[in-house]
Amino acid sequence: MYPQVDAACRLMERRQIPRPVIQQFSAMLTEVIQGQKSYVPLDTVSSPDQSLLLDPHDMASSLDRFSRLGAELLGKVVVIKLNGGRSTTMGGEVPKGILTAKNGLSYLDIVLGQMKAVEKRWGVHVPLALMNSFFTHQATEQLLRTKDFPVITFLQNSVPRIAADTFMPLQTGADDDWAPPGHGDVYLSLKLSGLLDQLLSRGIRWAFISNIDNLAACLEPWILGLIREHKIDFLLEVTERTAADRKGGTLVVKDGRLFLLEIAQVAPEEQDAFMDIERFRVFNTNNLWVDLASLSEALSTQSLRMPVIQNKKIATGRHVIQLEQAMGAAVSSFPNARALKVTRDRFFPTKTVEDLFVLQSDACMLDAMFQLHKNPRRPGHLPLRPQVVFGDDFLSSPLAFPARFEAPETVSLVGARRLEVRGDVYFERDITIEGDVAIIGRSENIRLKRGTILRDIVVNEPLS
Repeated sequence: MYPQVDAACRLMERRQIPRPVIQQFSAMLTEVIQGQKSYVPLDTVSSPDQSLLLDPHDMASSLDRFSRLGAELLGKVVVIKLNGGRSTTMGGEVPKGILTAKNGLSYLDIVLGQMKAVEKRWGVHVPLALMNSFFTHQATEQLLRTKDFPVITFLQNSVPRIAADTFMPLQTGADDDWAPPGHGDVYLSLKLSGLLDQLLSRGIRWAFISNIDNLAACLEPWILGLIREHKIDFLLEVTERTAADRKGGTLVVKDGRLFLLEIAQVAPEEQDAFMDIERFRVFNTNNLWVDLASLSEALSTQSLRMPVIQNKKIATGRHVIQLEQAMGAAVSSFPNARALKVTRDRFFPTKTVEDLFVLQSDACMLDAMFQLHKNPRRPGHLPLRPQVVFGDDFLSSPLAFPARFEAPETVSLVGARRLEVRGDVYFERDITIEGDVAIIGRSENIRLKRGTILRDIVVNEPLS
């Protein structure tokens, strides 16, 4: 055993990390130390055909039947939201689930609204479970105590962060010495928490899993009916790949099975080809459905295989590596796995402060079921979401919104294609953006007065 692995194992034992987690982390760290980096040659993979990549357009005549079947099965499904993340990619440090997302509601408020709407419409209680991390658990539990909908919570495992230069585990005594091991940990955490066995004993057969920040990922009965009719044990939702997604994971066929291919698994000289959206056309939404009985069997037989991801960060002032796994990579471990091509209206994650700004705007809206939709007033020739770019000298954190906006949710983007803002700019209420607009406050402050309408313009000095 390498000394780095031994040190990490002893740390985890002192923290009373479950033995299966220690064993898995030990294998992952050993692989990293040994430099076992085997790239996937692109000539060994192919695009999935229609037998593996299902398209709703090819089964339009069956969708009503799937919907009826799925509605009958809603009592046998659990919705699981990944709630372990902080708002670090948006410049914040609070649990993302409790951030204000839209209409004054947090992400968690909106998810609870969606679950209540399902119960009201279909007359069946669908359980909701949150996978929290040690970063988010306490704050989430405090918020849930104020809500009137029962929520199951379980805790994601934690593993040591590793120094990038020595591969030794951090031992500063700070919380930042530890990190969640990626959302691929959801399967083992379900098992070790006892929740997987509890759900199966209650007759719950399927789980729908998605990120808490993807408010478009709603429980959809027709998808559940499709899964049941085709006896699918794992379904990964994918969507059309765009230039903005070209570096993200795509779905291919490798050795006869579906395989989630990430850019880090591709040799540098082939990465341009990997980013060819005409060749690799679909993108992983991180919405997935799994048969819990099949998952239990895969965990019992240790047949669940997911590649190691090295997530490089800076923590406690030094370069570190977080060893993680992606939950979608489990698609290769299920014999009857399929992918489903969905439209972008099931994929609206908020990873950046710009994403949050668009979510809060009038470009999209929540309906009575708390489902997120494109505003019907948004012109058809415009994309689902306007592109927004904020320079760091303008805004880098949602906590800084008050310094730049009187009321950010009142900025109208319903007619906007693209908005770029840099420098010292302040928005009063009720500003309207249409077409392509750039506002560059370099030498002096630009203050946009209430009611200003900007259409296809570059503003680089105060408006008269």
